[in-house]
Amino acid sequence: MYRSSVFSFHAWIVGLVVLPAATAPRASAQDVGLDKAVSPFNQGPFRIAAQARGPLHELWERSVEAKQERAACLGGYVQNNVVYITRIEALAPSRADSANISALASLRVCSPPEWFGTVHTHIATFQGMPYTMFSAPDRYVMLLWTERWQQHGVFCILYSDADANCEFGYALSSHAQYAYARGNNIVF
Repeated sequence: MYRSSVFSFHAWIVGLVVLPAATAPRASAQDVGLDKAVSPFNQGPFRIAAQARGPLHELWERSVEAKQERAACLGGYVQNNVVYITRIEALAPSRADSANISALASLRVCSPPEWFGTVHTHIATFQGMPYTMFSAPDRYVMLLWTERWQQHGVFCILYSDADANCEFGYALSSHAQYAYARGNNIVF
């Protein structure tokens, strides 16, 4: 594709037409950072890098298949009030069902400086709608993590196969996209 930051819509369409199907998208379309192009993953206060998106989607898929919540450690960095999630490590499930998972492993394993927080799935629904907000037990675990490690953490809930709700400290909270929405896999 083109490296120029400004190109015509026509050139963009022509580039897509001649791009072989087996060719991977450019790295800049897949990654996040200040010097990267705006994409569904590189906008807003929580940005999820290419190397973290696959494992997050896998965490969601395993959770749905098992009909149990799943959790993982989050790693990355914060720069200019933007959280960059660059890696995750799934935790072995312990005492989990469709609405809860034990937080013991995440409080013990997801420690700084290697990790800066945790993510877990919300697969249960209410009247067909996903739980997109942190529950009271979620907030208690977030408080315990912050008290234990004496720093603000990054916490995310995966509530669909593409969407997350994330928080950092007490002031930063937003939706983040970690996969393309079903049926939307156009590379741009």
